[in-house]
Amino acid sequence: MGVEAALNFRDKGRMKNLLREAGLPCAKHQKVTSSKAAFAFAEATGFPLVVKPPDGAASQSTYKANNEAELAHALSLNPPAEGHEVLLEEFIQGTEHSFDTFSVQGTPVFHSLTHYYPNPLEVIREPWIQWQVLLPREVESPAHDDIKAAAFKTLDTLGMSTGMSHLEWFRRQDGSLAISEVAARPPGAQITTLISRANDFDCVAEWGRMMIFDEFKVPERKFAVGAAFLRGMGEGKVQHVMGIEQINAEIGHLVTDAKIPKPGQEKAKTYEGEGYILVRHPESAVVKDALNRIVSTVRVILG
Repeated sequence: MGVEAALNFRDKGRMKNLLREAGLPCAKHQKVTSSKAAFAFAEATGFPLVVKPPDGAASQSTYKANNEAELAHALSLNPPAEGHEVLLEEFIQGTEHSFDTFSVQGTPVFHSLTHYYPNPLEVIREPWIQWQVLLPREVESPAHDDIKAAAFKTLDTLGMSTGMSHLEWFRRQDGSLAISEVAARPPGAQITTLISRANDFDCVAEWGRMMIFDEFKVPERKFAVGAAFLRGMGEGKVQHVMGIEQINAEIGHLVTDAKIPKPGQEKAKTYEGEGYILVRHPESAVVKDALNRIVSTVRVILG
């Protein structure tokens, strides 16, 4: 990837300027170098706002500000200054999703999408939430035609060549789209494993082969898959995990991968938590029910 394209993907403020110029839907935003400029943006845009670094990833150092006091607190944690810009964005009300694409020489050759339950920023703010990521089997549904077209135009606008990309987007409450941001890299949150399990192939190995040989063999999508992330509430180390035996008895036949938290394990620093359980089935509804069952049954006890 050339320098200009790399900057388009890495600098989120620059990225959003390009997307808006291309007529693509994204949040109102502004990079600021002072608290004065931040409050001026807040007055013009209204609350709530998202405050984050322009080159952030995985919602780290990202805060939601509902009012002036919370904005001031977020800015105190990451003070804006010349040479150290902070990105402010309109907080989008809606459901959050990802759109993950393999591209060869600028042409998308395979894509997948996931649904987040709930949105990652809410997960960061509420450490008790054991969140879920669902990759439905019905990726090619007409209901996803609008995000498919917008995602492909986004990659073309930013200069994607050969590689894998991870685009995060929202479905607003009125049904319209809003693109959050896109990274020129494989996704986190076990999504590469979910793609592998949904299509019965090795996503990471095929990504590597694509980068070397500029070719990609499109797999058949056979399953819906999902990840339930196991998170302990509070602080300390893992003492024990409740509910695993019950889950094994009820839906163990659906489990493809698992990382069960171990006693003595430190509390995780990210929203992925201390462990996870991945499940799959040909029907998306069965996978969603299994994820709900996991997060309502399993408890990670810290102390």
